[in-house]
Amino acid sequence: MRVVYFLLLGAAILGCKPKTFNVGQANLDNFKKDRGGCEDFRVKEIEHLKVAKDSLLSHSENEVLATLGRYDFQILDTKNQKVFVYYLEKGPQCENIQNETSATSMAVYFNAVSLVKEVTFQKGIP
Repeated sequence: MRVVYFLLLGAAILGCKPKTFNVGQANLDNFKKDRGGCEDFRVKEIEHLKVAKDSLLSHSENEVLATLGRYDFQILDTKNQKVFVYYLEKGPQCENIQNETSATSMAVYFNAVSLVKEVTFQKGIP
């Protein structure tokens, strides 16, 4: 009987891991390693991310974190909405993440229930 409980507990623990999703041809391992875009790995992925940006829509905050890794900068917007900012190229943010920058960035906008509602690309922080 204990074996059954351990199997159910193991299945529950494995089921709690956030799932990842496909982001086209982007190399996500290099993307995750390149915090702040300072290693020039992310700059190679910009076009792949632009093509696959619609694949991020409707995914949860936890799924985005599991797929893209930790954000470089977070903005708390009105009405409990969040924005995750991922820098895609080198810039002043490499010295201090809070430095003002005009480096290319990707912003992932979440709605009040933590689902992706929009993905944009811009220079600097949105």
